[in-house]
Amino acid sequence: MKKKVFSFLKNDKGSFTIEASMLFPMLLIITLCLIFFSLVIYYKSILQFEANRIADQVSFTWNNSSKDLETGAFDTYTTDLDDGLYWRLTGNEFFTQFGLPSFSDGLVGKKTNHSIIDKIPGPIDGDIKFKNGLVGSEIIVNLNQPLHLPGYVTNLFKMDVMEAKATRSISEPPEFIRNTDFVIYFFKEAKQYGGYIKQFKNKGKKK
Repeated sequence: MKKKVFSFLKNDKGSFTIEASMLFPMLLIITLCLIFFSLVIYYKSILQFEANRIADQVSFTWNNSSKDLETGAFDTYTTDLDDGLYWRLTGNEFFTQFGLPSFSDGLVGKKTNHSIIDKIPGPIDGDIKFKNGLVGSEIIVNLNQPLHLPGYVTNLFKMDVMEAKATRSISEPPEFIRNTDFVIYFFKEAKQYGGYIKQFKNKGKKK
């Protein structure tokens, strides 16, 4: 009897099957986690790419509502559109920086048309915001996409919705040059009239 027990213990037949049955579930779970992780990274990259693309296009075409978002080509100038000649004052939410009401008349909403987001394939939602500041203006794009993955995967990554954000500054070199010239002219005139005021004050003191 003892010989049979010892021979059974020394016999290694079927050990490979037992070890494989113990390791296979672990290897399968690790492989699935890596696959799902790759999918999440892929979807996140696509979503961030779309956010960057939209921010680039909107900021590039901001100075003219008739510009094509893809090429930037246009056949109508701002003076012939709803933009108007002075749209940067009345339609660019300039006065909101000083706590005054906006006079944009929906121009900002027109320039930040959300239909460009609707053209993205897939269940992607989001918004486009315009932020005007004293130092500069910028476009902020926020996109979100639900993760259609098993519940245990979303619990593993602690997220069921992916988000992407892109910010682009609006650069308008001609407008910057005009503003610079205006500031220089203003200070030059202020300095000149300031000298007149000083002369009047001196005359008043002599009397």
